[in-house]
Amino acid sequence: MIIHLNAHSSFSLLEAIPSPQELVQAAASFGMPAIALTDHYSLAGVVEFQRACKSSGVNPIYGLEINLEPLSKEVESPGRLVLLAEDEQGWANLCSISSTLNLQIPAARPVTLDVLARFGKGVLAISDDQMDWTGRTLRQLQEIFPNSLYVALSNPDGRQNIRMQQLAALANQLRLPLVALQPIFTVSAASEKLLKTLAAIRLVTTIDKVTARELPLAGSVFLSPEQMQQRFADYPQAVTATEEIAARCNFDLPLGKRNFPSIPLPENTTAIEILRQKADAGATRRYGKISPAIRERLDFELGVIGQLQFEPVFLIVEEIINYARQMGIPTSSRGSAASSLVAYCLGITNPDPIRHNLYFERFLNPARSSPPDIDTDICSRGREQVIRHVFETFGEDQTAMVGTINRFRPRSAISDVAKAHGLTPSQAHELSRTLPYAFFYRIEESDENEPSPFRELAANNRQPEYQRIFQDADAVLNLPRHFSIHAGGIVVGPGRLAGIIPLQRSGSHNTIITQMDMESVQAFGLVKIDLLGIRGLTVLGDVATAVHSWSRSEYTTPMQVLDTIPLDDADTSELIFSGHT
Repeated sequence: MIIHLNAHSSFSLLEAIPSPQELVQAAASFGMPAIALTDHYSLAGVVEFQRACKSSGVNPIYGLEINLEPLSKEVESPGRLVLLAEDEQGWANLCSISSTLNLQIPAARPVTLDVLARFGKGVLAISDDQMDWTGRTLRQLQEIFPNSLYVALSNPDGRQNIRMQQLAALANQLRLPLVALQPIFTVSAASEKLLKTLAAIRLVTTIDKVTARELPLAGSVFLSPEQMQQRFADYPQAVTATEEIAARCNFDLPLGKRNFPSIPLPENTTAIEILRQKADAGATRRYGKISPAIRERLDFELGVIGQLQFEPVFLIVEEIINYARQMGIPTSSRGSAASSLVAYCLGITNPDPIRHNLYFERFLNPARSSPPDIDTDICSRGREQVIRHVFETFGEDQTAMVGTINRFRPRSAISDVAKAHGLTPSQAHELSRTLPYAFFYRIEESDENEPSPFRELAANNRQPEYQRIFQDADAVLNLPRHFSIHAGGIVVGPGRLAGIIPLQRSGSHNTIITQMDMESVQAFGLVKIDLLGIRGLTVLGDVATAVHSWSRSEYTTPMQVLDTIPLDDADTSELIFSGHT
């Protein structure tokens, strides 16, 4: 059974159409035992892909497609290499390759041999047939991928017999195996035209200016096993090689494996010992003395925290909040973390869980293994300074903001598609302004039978060119459009993050972010810490600074103004009680 080893999903941003689920469903419908996801420079879709494969009984193959820098003057333009992970080390190296390419400025430049040589172990490489490969180039790749380099035969238009003969002769000369490779950018030929619309949006141009060089080859669709057997009938060994490669790349992603942050500790101590010392000191500071009830509660919480190995999260958040206080930046933690006496004693939270009878199990439950969720609000003005401190303290190679994947919603879809079809920005705006701003349903929750959000526009604009715009806008709805930064999430890894998950830079802020969204990051066992910018805290900080300026004999710092607000002020209580807040 032939297996597709070069399938692109919509996570090849604005280059391909199918979701990972659609690719897996197509493979399952043809009885294919496996399929490879090889998005261009991106690994963002692998968790969705893995879950779709597991639910469909299809084996996932994790890959990446990259542009290879021309290696000689004989070759003018870069070709593409398909890289597949053979094992967990190969996966880590794919993450490193993707991160290296997407963290450079400008991003996504062609790959050099040096990068491949550093991260080639556990990786299988397939040369595409769109580059004029020379024997010298392939020999250089052979050195990097010994026994793991294949020469691809591609025939998307069904007519490249001469080209295949030339490549087969070159592979035979170098004793390299052949493999049948069908590039897939859409599941069906009916949606191929949409690739041109996506390219126009990606290149910020109009459809009529998109050239063939900027598009996938014609015929880059999901072919059935029968069609593939027919196209590669003269090269049965290339067909058999797809199964060999699938067998070599048969492993599970390390999902669910804990990748909790590592922090520097004094010699001959453990994280739980340091946490206990800090909790005891904080309890003495908060309560004056540690009563038997407080001792019992602290011991219970520390036991659960130690059992679940969550100590580093508490110590990191405490360090962040202490730094903010030292810099005079107001903070406030919220949510279920207020139920923790350890968090209260560390100064992470301020409500007293003993006084308010708050149950620790609401925050951490021994029966649940999910990591603690400590949301920390920070003065908007000082948030960037705090985030810089986290990167500097724990290292840029160990820290990243959580990425988020923005998808096309009705307004962005109609606006981008209209401009791709040649409408002016003002005309595109005129179309989009009648649509609602909010359109937050998730792709998996949307109903295929739900009426198009453009139905009224289509009824009022009957011109054929407008009807094509509405059809394309409907087709791109929910496709990933671009990466952005999560509102507050930041992750600190146990070591170099780029060897666990892929990283990239945020285009607008030049910040290091994860190439995956929050759910995928957590699936890899990384802990997200939320540092949220809140303007209300900025106002409180400004008021505290003003009060401190005329009461310096009473308050040492502006933060002390906030710390000494009484909890039993009658006038304040009356305002809150009456709802005049």
